[in-house]
Amino acid sequence: MIAAAFLLLCGCDSKGVGIDNGSSSGGKDGHDQSASVGKAITPWKTGQLDLHFINTTSGECVFVIFPDGTQMLVDAAGAMTPTGGGSVTNTEIRSRWDPLAEGIHFGQFIEAYIRTCMEWTSNGTIDYALLTHFHNDHFGGVTSSTPASVNSPTYKQQSFAYLMDVFQIGKLMDRGYPDYDYPFDMATKAVGNAGNCANYITAVKWHVANKGLVAEQFRPGVTDQIILNRSASDYPTCVVRNIVSNGELWTGTGTSTEKRFPAKASIVGDGSAAGDICPCENAMSIGFKLSYGKFDAFLGGDLCYNGSSTLAWKDIETPTAKVCGRVEVLKADHHGVAKTHGTGEDAPTSAVAMKYFNPQVWVVNTWADTQPRPDKLASVSNYLPFMDIFISNLAASTYKGASTVVASRIKGYDGHILVRVDEGGDWFNVYMLSDKDRKMTVQSVSGPYKSKE
Repeated sequence: MIAAAFLLLCGCDSKGVGIDNGSSSGGKDGHDQSASVGKAITPWKTGQLDLHFINTTSGECVFVIFPDGTQMLVDAAGAMTPTGGGSVTNTEIRSRWDPLAEGIHFGQFIEAYIRTCMEWTSNGTIDYALLTHFHNDHFGGVTSSTPASVNSPTYKQQSFAYLMDVFQIGKLMDRGYPDYDYPFDMATKAVGNAGNCANYITAVKWHVANKGLVAEQFRPGVTDQIILNRSASDYPTCVVRNIVSNGELWTGTGTSTEKRFPAKASIVGDGSAAGDICPCENAMSIGFKLSYGKFDAFLGGDLCYNGSSTLAWKDIETPTAKVCGRVEVLKADHHGVAKTHGTGEDAPTSAVAMKYFNPQVWVVNTWADTQPRPDKLASVSNYLPFMDIFISNLAASTYKGASTVVASRIKGYDGHILVRVDEGGDWFNVYMLSDKDRKMTVQSVSGPYKSKE
């Protein structure tokens, strides 16, 4: 299915290199589109908003450059799953490029990418670091070979902890600080992941105590926890609205929220069984809406309803989508893997959530051969027939069952994904950048897309 015909539909050659849809001098209505296929991406410039979806083949990592040069890190992928190892198969995607086979330290790989961005902004600080939830494909895994921190023997340099060591961070936010005890003690009871959680928590608290790091629990509903801190008055329409964390959801009015998950005292089980009165870790992810003029994007970690229970409150993705509303760019929740369930307008299905988000562009960060799922692609395409899709890692077998129509919507794959928004937010482009050559070489240019009211 994905042979030559599929690749032509994608606008790609047999190596996944896309067609240059823009020009070197300009685009529609004066929109600047100066980047060219085969050359390094042009540097960010003041007034632009950059969302860099950094591909390590091990999960999610997003680096945001706000219009005034304020910078934010969202997650730091570092799942140490070997090719074809464990319950996850990633043999196909890593047949193209296997960082582990090259001996790559994920934290160092992310560091190098960020330092290139910092050369553009002349800002050596990660002003905000945000961890959406406590899974290895978002904060890094620890193995026997993971080096200890140069600061303290009490923690190892899993990806997020490593970046804390090598960068000055203005403010760190996650869903648990300072107690890390919902729905239970994450350092001792997190399902199959307590050791990694304990390592991350130790690193955070060491930096707070010894390096003056400001750490806070993410606060749903507000717009003043993440703000532009270099020249905010020049860009009043650039706003981050905190929407959800731990099942606490913004109502859409003022800064008020509602808590949709059970109180800690009511928790039964650990979230792994269908009957547990306990949300799973993915469902507790942080989600926020980033706006710039008419442009909006939503990033929500691994928010999902995985169908493991008939308890309505376990679906946090659909009510989040309803309160967030339409966006231009949506980072796929949970790597685009959740199955769809139920029927009807209010059924807890990922497809219904996509209907409310209604994005022009869907960015899927993948790290396994089964991501995104063909059934998920088909279901969301029924709701959004004109949405363009960009995938960080694409396994051919994933698309054997995909229709020609669905396949044709995939405009770029295999590499870093950069969403660059013009000054003011009216227009944006999506660039696929090479991940193997470490030079941010442009593989494809898609756009310009016009932001909607």
